[in-house]
Amino acid sequence: MVKNSYWWLIPIIYIIGGILFPLVFLFIFAGGFDFSAIVENKNLIFFTIKQALVSSFFTMLLGLPGAYIVARTNLNNFLKSCFRIMSSIPFILPGVTMSIGFLFAFGKNGLITKLLGLLGFKGQILYTFAAIILGHVFYNFPLFIRIVGETWEKIDSTILEASKVDGSNKYKSFIYIELPLLLPSILKAFLLTYVYTFTSFAVVLILGGIRYSTIEVAIYMYTKILFDFKSALTLALFQILFISLVSYFLNIKHFEDFLSGVSLKEKFPIWGYLYFGFSILFVFVPLTYSILSGFLNYGGGFGIDNFKRLLNLNIEQYINTSFFNMLFFSFVIPLIASLISIIITSIASYYSSRGKKLDYLIILPAAISPVTIAFSYVILRITPFFALVFIYSLISIPIVFGILESGWRTLNPEIEQAAILEGANRLILNLKIRFPMIKFHILTTFVYSLTIGLGEMSATITVSEPPISTFSIAIYRLLSSRRIPEARALNTIYTFVVIILFSLIEYLRSKEKK
Repeated sequence: MVKNSYWWLIPIIYIIGGILFPLVFLFIFAGGFDFSAIVENKNLIFFTIKQALVSSFFTMLLGLPGAYIVARTNLNNFLKSCFRIMSSIPFILPGVTMSIGFLFAFGKNGLITKLLGLLGFKGQILYTFAAIILGHVFYNFPLFIRIVGETWEKIDSTILEASKVDGSNKYKSFIYIELPLLLPSILKAFLLTYVYTFTSFAVVLILGGIRYSTIEVAIYMYTKILFDFKSALTLALFQILFISLVSYFLNIKHFEDFLSGVSLKEKFPIWGYLYFGFSILFVFVPLTYSILSGFLNYGGGFGIDNFKRLLNLNIEQYINTSFFNMLFFSFVIPLIASLISIIITSIASYYSSRGKKLDYLIILPAAISPVTIAFSYVILRITPFFALVFIYSLISIPIVFGILESGWRTLNPEIEQAAILEGANRLILNLKIRFPMIKFHILTTFVYSLTIGLGEMSATITVSEPPISTFSIAIYRLLSSRRIPEARALNTIYTFVVIILFSLIEYLRSKEKK
Protein backbone atom coordinates (compact mmCIF):
# COMPACT_ATOMS: atom_id res chain seq x y z
CA MET A 1 0.00 0.00 0.00
CA VAL A 2 2.81 2.40 0.90
CA LYS A 3 4.96 1.44 -2.07
CA ASN A 4 2.26 2.16 -4.67
CA SER A 5 1.16 5.46 -3.16
CA TYR A 6 2.36 8.92 -4.11
CA TRP A 7 0.80 10.83 -1.20
CA TRP A 8 4.31 11.32 0.22
CA LEU A 9 4.97 13.79 -2.60
CA ILE A 10 2.52 16.29 -1.04
CA PRO A 11 4.84 17.42 1.82
CA ILE A 12 7.74 17.60 -0.63
CA ILE A 13 5.76 19.85 -2.97
CA TYR A 14 4.54 22.00 -0.07
CA ILE A 15 8.01 22.60 1.36
CA ILE A 16 9.57 23.19 -2.06
CA GLY A 17 6.80 25.65 -2.90
CA GLY A 18 6.87 27.33 0.50
CA ILE A 19 10.64 27.58 1.02
CA LEU A 20 12.90 26.54 -1.86
CA PHE A 21 11.04 28.41 -4.60
CA PRO A 22 10.99 31.72 -2.62
CA LEU A 23 14.69 31.22 -1.81
CA VAL A 24 15.51 30.80 -5.50
CA PHE A 25 13.59 33.98 -6.20
CA LEU A 26 15.46 35.72 -3.38
CA PHE A 27 18.74 34.42 -4.83
CA ILE A 28 17.93 36.07 -8.15
CA PHE A 29 16.85 39.27 -6.41
CA ALA A 30 20.01 39.40 -4.28
CA GLY A 31 22.26 38.77 -7.28
CA GLY A 32 23.87 35.51 -6.14
CA PHE A 33 26.10 34.59 -3.22
CA ASP A 34 28.94 36.37 -1.50
CA PHE A 35 31.20 33.69 -0.04
CA SER A 36 33.35 36.32 1.63
CA ALA A 37 30.46 36.70 4.10
CA ILE A 38 31.30 33.24 5.48
CA VAL A 39 34.97 34.18 5.94
CA GLU A 40 34.09 37.51 7.55
CA ASN A 41 31.70 35.80 9.98
CA LYS A 42 33.77 32.70 10.76
CA ASN A 43 34.04 33.52 14.48
CA LEU A 44 30.30 34.05 14.65
CA ILE A 45 29.74 30.70 12.85
CA PHE A 46 32.02 28.83 15.27
CA PHE A 47 30.25 30.41 18.22
CA THR A 48 26.85 29.42 16.79
CA ILE A 49 27.98 25.79 16.39
CA LYS A 50 29.49 25.72 19.89
CA GLN A 51 26.60 27.30 21.77
CA ALA A 52 24.08 25.06 19.97
CA LEU A 53 26.04 21.94 20.93
CA VAL A 54 26.44 23.01 24.58
CA SER A 55 22.80 24.10 24.76
CA SER A 56 21.55 20.82 23.29
CA PHE A 57 23.69 18.75 25.66
CA PHE A 58 22.40 20.49 28.79
CA THR A 59 18.86 20.46 27.41
CA MET A 60 19.14 16.69 27.04
CA LEU A 61 20.46 16.38 30.61
CA LEU A 62 17.38 18.19 31.92
CA GLY A 63 14.88 16.69 29.49
CA LEU A 64 15.62 12.95 29.76
CA PRO A 65 14.94 12.66 33.52
CA GLY A 66 11.70 14.55 32.96
CA ALA A 67 10.73 12.15 30.17
CA TYR A 68 11.42 9.20 32.51
CA ILE A 69 9.31 10.71 35.32
CA VAL A 70 6.39 11.35 32.98
CA ALA A 71 6.54 7.99 31.19
CA ARG A 72 7.80 5.42 33.68
CA THR A 73 6.96 6.48 37.25
CA ASN A 74 3.75 6.21 39.26
CA LEU A 75 3.83 9.89 40.15
CA ASN A 76 0.45 11.26 41.23
CA ASN A 77 -1.61 11.91 38.08
CA PHE A 78 -2.44 15.49 39.10
CA LEU A 79 1.22 16.34 39.74
CA LYS A 80 2.21 14.63 36.51
CA SER A 81 -0.35 16.65 34.56
CA CYS A 82 0.85 19.89 36.18
CA PHE A 83 4.43 18.98 35.26
CA ARG A 84 3.44 18.21 31.66
CA ILE A 85 1.61 21.53 31.35
CA MET A 86 4.32 23.67 32.96
CA SER A 87 7.11 21.94 31.05
CA SER A 88 5.32 22.40 27.72
CA ILE A 89 4.77 26.15 27.96
CA PRO A 90 8.40 27.39 27.69
CA PHE A 91 8.87 25.99 24.19
CA ILE A 92 6.21 28.21 22.66
CA LEU A 93 6.82 31.45 24.59
CA PRO A 94 7.88 34.42 22.46
CA GLY A 95 11.19 36.03 23.31
CA VAL A 96 9.64 39.13 24.85
CA THR A 97 7.50 36.99 27.18
CA MET A 98 10.45 34.88 28.23
CA SER A 99 12.55 37.99 28.85
CA ILE A 100 10.06 39.31 31.40
CA GLY A 101 10.36 36.16 33.51
CA PHE A 102 14.15 35.99 33.24
CA LEU A 103 14.61 39.63 34.18
CA PHE A 104 12.49 39.10 37.30
CA ALA A 105 14.32 35.88 38.25
CA PHE A 106 17.93 36.60 37.22
CA GLY A 107 18.05 40.39 37.37
CA LYS A 108 20.07 42.32 39.95
CA ASN A 109 17.29 41.97 42.54
CA GLY A 110 15.86 38.73 41.17
CA LEU A 111 14.84 35.84 43.41
CA ILE A 112 17.34 33.36 41.95
CA THR A 113 20.11 35.97 42.02
CA LYS A 114 19.46 36.51 45.74
CA LEU A 115 19.37 32.77 46.45
CA LEU A 116 22.66 32.24 44.60
CA GLY A 117 24.10 35.19 46.54
CA LEU A 118 23.31 33.40 49.81
CA LEU A 119 25.34 30.45 48.49
CA GLY A 120 28.31 32.71 47.79
CA PHE A 121 27.81 33.33 44.08
CA LYS A 122 28.27 37.06 43.42
CA GLY A 123 28.58 37.05 39.64
CA GLN A 124 26.07 38.21 37.06
CA ILE A 125 24.05 35.70 35.07
CA LEU A 126 22.20 37.94 32.63
CA TYR A 127 24.10 39.03 29.51
CA THR A 128 26.56 36.13 29.73
CA PHE A 129 27.14 32.89 27.84
CA ALA A 130 25.59 31.02 30.78
CA ALA A 131 22.39 33.06 30.36
CA ILE A 132 22.16 31.99 26.72
CA ILE A 133 22.53 28.32 27.70
CA LEU A 134 19.94 28.69 30.47
CA GLY A 135 17.55 30.37 28.06
CA HIS A 136 17.94 27.62 25.47
CA VAL A 137 17.49 24.88 28.07
CA PHE A 138 14.41 26.71 29.37
CA TYR A 139 12.96 26.85 25.87
CA ASN A 140 13.79 23.40 24.52
CA PHE A 141 13.76 20.79 27.29
CA PRO A 142 10.00 20.21 26.64
CA LEU A 143 11.03 18.60 23.34
CA PHE A 144 12.69 15.72 25.18
CA ILE A 145 9.80 15.32 27.60
CA ARG A 146 7.27 15.14 24.78
CA ILE A 147 9.13 13.26 22.04
CA VAL A 148 11.13 10.84 24.22
CA GLY A 149 8.40 10.57 26.84
CA GLU A 150 5.78 9.58 24.26
CA THR A 151 8.06 6.78 23.00
CA TRP A 152 9.14 5.67 26.49
CA GLU A 153 5.50 5.36 27.52
CA LYS A 154 4.89 2.86 24.70
CA ILE A 155 7.74 0.44 25.40
CA ASP A 156 6.04 -2.90 26.02
CA SER A 157 6.32 -3.79 29.70
CA THR A 158 6.33 -7.52 28.88
CA ILE A 159 9.84 -7.37 27.41
CA LEU A 160 11.11 -5.61 30.55
CA GLU A 161 9.39 -8.15 32.79
CA ALA A 162 10.92 -10.93 30.69
CA SER A 163 14.39 -9.45 31.15
CA LYS A 164 13.86 -9.46 34.94
CA VAL A 165 12.91 -13.13 34.79
CA ASP A 166 16.17 -13.74 32.92
CA GLY A 167 18.08 -12.12 35.80
CA SER A 168 18.66 -8.64 34.38
CA ASN A 169 18.50 -5.70 36.80
CA LYS A 170 16.85 -2.42 35.82
CA TYR A 171 20.15 -0.79 34.83
CA LYS A 172 21.02 -3.58 32.40
CA SER A 173 17.47 -3.53 31.07
CA PHE A 174 17.82 0.19 30.43
CA ILE A 175 21.20 -0.10 28.69
CA TYR A 176 20.44 -3.14 26.53
CA ILE A 177 16.67 -2.87 25.95
CA GLU A 178 15.21 0.57 26.61
CA LEU A 179 18.08 2.76 25.40
CA PRO A 180 18.28 1.18 21.91
CA LEU A 181 14.50 1.62 21.59
CA LEU A 182 14.69 5.22 22.83
CA LEU A 183 17.79 6.24 20.89
CA PRO A 184 15.96 7.30 17.68
CA SER A 185 13.58 9.56 19.62
CA ILE A 186 16.45 10.91 21.75
CA LEU A 187 18.40 11.79 18.62
CA LYS A 188 15.31 13.34 17.04
CA ALA A 189 14.75 15.52 20.11
CA PHE A 190 18.48 16.36 20.20
CA LEU A 191 18.42 17.27 16.51
CA LEU A 192 15.40 19.54 16.87
CA THR A 193 16.99 21.16 19.92
CA TYR A 194 20.24 21.67 18.03
CA VAL A 195 18.38 23.21 15.08
CA TYR A 196 16.33 25.56 17.26
CA THR A 197 19.37 26.67 19.29
CA PHE A 198 21.49 26.95 16.14
CA THR A 199 18.93 29.34 14.65
CA SER A 200 18.39 31.18 17.94
CA PHE A 201 17.51 34.83 17.70
CA ALA A 202 15.54 36.29 20.62
CA VAL A 203 17.33 34.34 23.38
CA VAL A 204 20.76 35.47 22.19
CA LEU A 205 19.76 39.11 21.82
CA ILE A 206 17.77 39.39 25.04
CA LEU A 207 19.85 37.24 27.43
CA GLY A 208 23.29 37.37 25.83
CA GLY A 209 23.43 41.02 24.98
CA ILE A 210 25.36 42.75 22.24
CA ARG A 211 28.56 40.74 22.91
CA TYR A 212 27.03 37.54 21.52
CA SER A 213 25.60 36.92 18.07
CA THR A 214 24.55 33.88 16.08
CA ILE A 215 24.12 33.32 12.36
CA GLU A 216 20.43 34.12 12.76
CA VAL A 217 21.25 37.50 14.32
CA ALA A 218 23.70 38.22 11.50
CA ILE A 219 21.06 37.34 8.87
CA TYR A 220 18.65 39.75 10.53
CA MET A 221 21.30 42.49 10.66
CA TYR A 222 22.22 42.05 6.99
CA THR A 223 18.55 41.97 5.94
CA LYS A 224 16.87 44.62 8.06
CA ILE A 225 19.68 47.06 8.91
CA LEU A 226 22.45 46.81 6.30
CA PHE A 227 20.21 45.74 3.38
CA ASP A 228 23.00 43.39 2.29
CA PHE A 229 20.77 40.64 0.91
CA LYS A 230 23.60 38.78 -0.78
CA SER A 231 25.47 38.23 2.53
CA ALA A 232 22.23 37.34 4.31
CA LEU A 233 21.37 34.75 1.66
CA THR A 234 24.90 33.31 1.78
CA LEU A 235 24.70 32.77 5.54
CA ALA A 236 21.18 31.35 5.19
CA LEU A 237 22.43 28.82 2.63
CA PHE A 238 25.34 27.84 4.89
CA GLN A 239 22.85 27.35 7.71
CA ILE A 240 20.67 25.08 5.58
CA LEU A 241 23.60 22.95 4.39
CA PHE A 242 25.13 22.60 7.85
CA ILE A 243 21.88 21.58 9.53
CA SER A 244 21.09 19.14 6.69
CA LEU A 245 24.49 17.54 7.31
CA VAL A 246 23.84 17.26 11.05
CA SER A 247 20.41 15.79 10.31
CA TYR A 248 21.95 13.13 8.08
CA PHE A 249 24.33 11.89 10.76
CA LEU A 250 21.71 11.91 13.53
CA ASN A 251 19.22 9.83 11.57
CA ILE A 252 19.35 6.14 12.56
CA LYS A 253 17.18 3.06 12.12
CA HIS A 254 14.04 2.87 14.27
CA PHE A 255 12.74 -0.13 16.16
CA GLU A 256 8.94 -0.36 16.09
CA ASP A 257 8.34 -3.95 17.17
CA PHE A 258 8.34 -3.25 20.92
CA LEU A 259 6.63 0.16 20.93
CA SER A 260 3.01 -0.92 21.07
CA GLY A 261 2.46 -1.96 24.65
CA VAL A 262 1.80 -0.44 28.08
CA SER A 263 4.84 0.91 29.87
CA LEU A 264 6.12 -0.51 33.13
CA LYS A 265 5.49 1.92 36.00
CA GLU A 266 8.06 2.18 38.78
CA LYS A 267 8.20 3.86 42.16
CA PHE A 268 8.94 7.57 42.04
CA PRO A 269 12.74 7.82 42.58
CA ILE A 270 14.43 9.80 45.35
CA TRP A 271 16.45 11.76 42.80
CA GLY A 272 13.14 12.88 41.30
CA TYR A 273 12.67 15.32 44.19
CA LEU A 274 16.07 16.88 43.46
CA TYR A 275 15.09 17.07 39.80
CA PHE A 276 11.86 18.84 40.63
CA GLY A 277 13.74 21.24 42.90
CA PHE A 278 16.21 22.14 40.17
CA SER A 279 13.45 22.46 37.57
CA ILE A 280 11.37 24.67 39.83
CA LEU A 281 14.30 26.96 40.56
CA PHE A 282 15.75 27.45 37.08
CA VAL A 283 12.73 26.84 34.84
CA PHE A 284 9.44 27.22 36.68
CA VAL A 285 10.41 30.29 38.75
CA PRO A 286 11.14 32.40 35.63
CA LEU A 287 8.04 30.91 34.01
CA THR A 288 5.87 31.74 37.03
CA TYR A 289 7.21 35.29 37.06
CA SER A 290 6.30 35.61 33.38
CA ILE A 291 2.81 34.21 33.95
CA LEU A 292 2.08 36.43 36.95
CA SER A 293 3.86 39.55 35.70
CA GLY A 294 0.53 41.20 34.93
CA PHE A 295 -0.38 41.09 38.62
CA LEU A 296 2.93 42.62 39.75
CA ASN A 297 2.35 46.35 40.02
CA TYR A 298 5.06 48.56 38.57
CA GLY A 299 5.62 50.38 41.87
CA GLY A 300 5.52 47.17 43.90
CA GLY A 301 2.78 45.03 45.31
CA PHE A 302 0.29 42.57 43.86
CA GLY A 303 -2.99 43.56 42.18
CA ILE A 304 -4.91 44.18 38.97
CA ASP A 305 -3.78 47.75 38.28
CA ASN A 306 -1.91 46.67 35.14
CA PHE A 307 -5.07 45.17 33.65
CA LYS A 308 -7.02 48.34 34.41
CA ARG A 309 -4.36 50.37 32.64
CA LEU A 310 -4.51 48.01 29.65
CA LEU A 311 -8.30 48.35 29.42
CA ASN A 312 -8.10 52.14 29.62
CA LEU A 313 -5.26 52.41 27.11
CA ASN A 314 -5.86 53.55 23.55
CA ILE A 315 -4.02 50.45 22.35
CA GLU A 316 -4.51 51.19 18.66
CA GLN A 317 -2.08 54.10 19.06
CA TYR A 318 0.69 51.64 19.95
CA ILE A 319 -0.04 48.46 17.94
CA ASN A 320 -1.64 50.12 14.87
CA THR A 321 -4.84 48.09 15.13
CA SER A 322 -7.73 47.51 17.50
CA PHE A 323 -7.67 45.05 20.40
CA PHE A 324 -10.35 42.97 18.64
CA ASN A 325 -8.30 42.75 15.42
CA MET A 326 -5.25 41.73 17.42
CA LEU A 327 -7.21 38.88 19.05
CA PHE A 328 -8.81 37.86 15.75
CA PHE A 329 -5.57 37.59 13.78
CA SER A 330 -3.70 36.08 16.75
CA PHE A 331 -5.99 33.04 16.64
CA VAL A 332 -7.31 32.78 13.09
CA ILE A 333 -3.95 32.77 11.31
CA PRO A 334 -2.32 30.17 13.64
CA LEU A 335 -5.51 28.07 13.52
CA ILE A 336 -5.46 27.80 9.72
CA ALA A 337 -1.70 27.25 9.75
CA SER A 338 -2.03 24.48 12.36
CA LEU A 339 -4.56 22.56 10.30
CA ILE A 340 -2.31 22.78 7.24
CA SER A 341 0.74 21.75 9.26
CA ILE A 342 -1.02 18.69 10.71
CA ILE A 343 -2.26 17.55 7.30
CA ILE A 344 1.18 17.92 5.72
CA THR A 345 3.08 16.30 8.60
CA SER A 346 0.54 13.50 9.06
CA ILE A 347 1.40 12.38 5.55
CA ALA A 348 5.14 13.00 5.89
CA SER A 349 5.51 11.34 9.31
CA TYR A 350 3.49 8.28 8.26
CA TYR A 351 5.62 7.58 5.22
CA SER A 352 8.81 8.42 7.12
CA SER A 353 7.88 5.85 9.78
CA ARG A 354 7.40 3.35 6.93
CA GLY A 355 10.84 3.91 5.45
CA LYS A 356 10.64 7.01 3.22
CA LYS A 357 13.63 9.29 3.71
CA LEU A 358 11.75 12.53 4.37
CA ASP A 359 13.56 13.59 7.56
CA TYR A 360 16.10 15.76 5.77
CA LEU A 361 13.44 17.72 3.91
CA ILE A 362 11.15 18.16 6.93
CA ILE A 363 13.94 19.72 9.00
CA LEU A 364 14.51 22.47 6.40
CA PRO A 365 11.91 24.94 7.78
CA ALA A 366 13.76 24.96 11.11
CA ALA A 367 17.09 25.44 9.36
CA ILE A 368 16.08 28.62 7.56
CA SER A 369 15.75 31.99 9.21
CA PRO A 370 12.08 33.01 9.57
CA VAL A 371 13.22 36.51 8.67
CA THR A 372 14.68 35.19 5.40
CA ILE A 373 11.45 33.34 4.55
CA ALA A 374 9.38 36.38 5.47
CA PHE A 375 11.52 38.72 3.40
CA SER A 376 11.27 36.43 0.36
CA TYR A 377 7.47 36.53 0.71
CA VAL A 378 7.57 40.32 0.87
CA ILE A 379 9.61 40.39 -2.35
CA LEU A 380 7.08 38.01 -3.94
CA ARG A 381 4.32 40.38 -2.80
CA ILE A 382 2.32 37.68 -1.04
CA THR A 383 -0.36 39.33 1.08
CA PRO A 384 0.54 39.41 4.82
CA PHE A 385 -2.38 37.17 5.86
CA PHE A 386 -1.47 34.30 3.52
CA ALA A 387 2.25 34.87 4.03
CA LEU A 388 1.85 34.38 7.79
CA VAL A 389 -0.34 31.29 7.28
CA PHE A 390 2.43 29.73 5.16
CA ILE A 391 5.20 30.80 7.53
CA TYR A 392 3.46 29.59 10.70
CA SER A 393 2.65 26.23 9.12
CA LEU A 394 6.22 25.81 7.86
CA ILE A 395 8.01 26.71 11.11
CA SER A 396 5.82 24.32 13.11
CA ILE A 397 6.34 21.38 10.73
CA PRO A 398 9.59 20.06 12.33
CA ILE A 399 8.17 19.79 15.88
CA VAL A 400 4.79 18.52 14.65
CA PHE A 401 6.60 15.95 12.49
CA GLY A 402 8.70 14.77 15.44
CA ILE A 403 5.67 14.19 17.68
CA LEU A 404 3.49 12.60 14.99
CA GLU A 405 6.24 10.30 13.77
CA SER A 406 6.68 9.03 17.33
CA GLY A 407 2.95 8.33 17.32
CA TRP A 408 3.01 6.46 14.02
CA ARG A 409 5.86 4.29 15.27
CA THR A 410 3.84 3.17 18.28
CA LEU A 411 1.08 1.65 16.11
CA ASN A 412 0.90 -2.13 16.14
CA PRO A 413 1.29 -3.23 12.49
CA GLU A 414 -0.59 -6.45 13.22
CA ILE A 415 -3.78 -4.46 13.90
CA GLU A 416 -3.45 -2.72 10.54
CA GLN A 417 -2.80 -5.99 8.73
CA ALA A 418 -5.82 -7.59 10.37
CA ALA A 419 -8.02 -4.68 9.28
CA ILE A 420 -6.72 -4.90 5.71
CA LEU A 421 -7.47 -8.64 5.62
CA GLU A 422 -11.01 -7.82 6.77
CA GLY A 423 -11.39 -5.58 3.73
CA ALA A 424 -10.76 -2.13 5.23
CA ASN A 425 -9.84 0.44 2.59
CA ARG A 426 -7.47 3.37 3.15
CA LEU A 427 -10.22 5.72 4.37
CA ILE A 428 -11.58 3.24 6.94
CA LEU A 429 -8.06 2.33 8.00
CA ASN A 430 -7.24 5.97 8.71
CA LEU A 431 -10.53 7.09 10.28
CA LYS A 432 -11.31 3.98 12.33
CA ILE A 433 -7.90 2.64 13.31
CA ARG A 434 -4.85 4.81 12.72
CA PHE A 435 -6.02 8.30 13.69
CA PRO A 436 -7.98 7.15 16.79
CA MET A 437 -4.87 5.35 18.04
CA ILE A 438 -2.69 8.47 17.73
CA LYS A 439 -5.37 11.05 18.56
CA PHE A 440 -3.44 12.42 21.55
CA HIS A 441 -0.37 12.88 19.37
CA ILE A 442 -2.56 14.81 16.90
CA LEU A 443 -4.13 16.93 19.64
CA THR A 444 -0.69 17.64 21.13
CA THR A 445 0.69 18.72 17.76
CA PHE A 446 -2.34 20.93 17.16
CA VAL A 447 -1.78 22.78 20.44
CA TYR A 448 1.97 23.06 19.82
CA SER A 449 1.43 24.34 16.28
CA LEU A 450 -1.25 26.81 17.38
CA THR A 451 0.83 28.22 20.23
CA ILE A 452 3.99 28.41 18.09
CA GLY A 453 2.03 30.62 15.72
CA LEU A 454 0.69 32.67 18.63
CA GLY A 455 4.22 33.31 19.88
CA GLU A 456 6.13 33.80 16.60
CA MET A 457 7.63 37.28 16.38
CA SER A 458 10.57 37.77 13.98
CA ALA A 459 8.76 36.77 10.76
CA THR A 460 5.51 38.39 11.92
CA ILE A 461 7.08 41.77 12.51
CA THR A 462 8.77 41.53 9.09
CA VAL A 463 5.58 40.72 7.17
CA SER A 464 2.63 42.13 9.10
CA GLU A 465 0.87 45.34 8.16
CA PRO A 466 -2.16 47.03 9.77
CA PRO A 467 -4.69 45.73 10.68
CA ILE A 468 -2.74 42.48 11.25
CA SER A 469 -1.09 42.15 14.64
CA THR A 470 -0.62 39.32 17.15
CA PHE A 471 -0.07 38.86 20.88
CA SER A 472 3.73 38.75 20.59
CA ILE A 473 3.91 41.83 18.35
CA ALA A 474 1.53 43.75 20.60
CA ILE A 475 3.57 42.88 23.73
CA TYR A 476 6.80 43.84 21.96
CA ARG A 477 5.42 47.20 20.78
CA LEU A 478 4.01 48.05 24.19
CA LEU A 479 7.40 47.29 25.78
CA SER A 480 9.17 49.37 23.10
CA SER A 481 6.80 52.25 23.84
CA ARG A 482 7.57 52.02 27.57
CA ARG A 483 4.04 50.88 28.35
CA ILE A 484 5.52 48.19 30.59
CA PRO A 485 2.54 47.64 32.96
CA GLU A 486 0.19 47.17 29.99
CA ALA A 487 2.70 44.83 28.29
CA ARG A 488 2.87 42.70 31.44
CA ALA A 489 -0.91 42.51 31.62
CA LEU A 490 -1.19 41.44 27.97
CA ASN A 491 1.63 38.95 28.50
CA THR A 492 -0.28 37.36 31.41
CA ILE A 493 -3.43 37.08 29.28
CA TYR A 494 -1.39 35.38 26.56
CA THR A 495 0.25 32.88 28.93
CA PHE A 496 -3.09 32.00 30.51
CA VAL A 497 -4.44 31.22 27.03
CA VAL A 498 -1.48 28.88 26.49
CA ILE A 499 -1.99 27.23 29.90
CA ILE A 500 -5.66 26.60 29.09
CA LEU A 501 -4.74 24.96 25.78
CA PHE A 502 -2.17 22.62 27.32
CA SER A 503 -4.50 21.90 30.26
CA LEU A 504 -7.07 20.73 27.72
CA ILE A 505 -4.59 18.14 26.45
CA GLU A 506 -3.98 16.80 29.94
CA TYR A 507 -7.70 16.74 30.78
CA LEU A 508 -8.53 14.69 27.69
CA ARG A 509 -5.54 12.42 28.29
CA SER A 510 -6.55 11.69 31.89
CA LYS A 511 -10.20 11.21 30.89
CA GLU A 512 -9.23 8.66 28.25
CA LYS A 513 -7.08 6.66 30.68
CA LYS A 514 -9.89 6.28 33.24
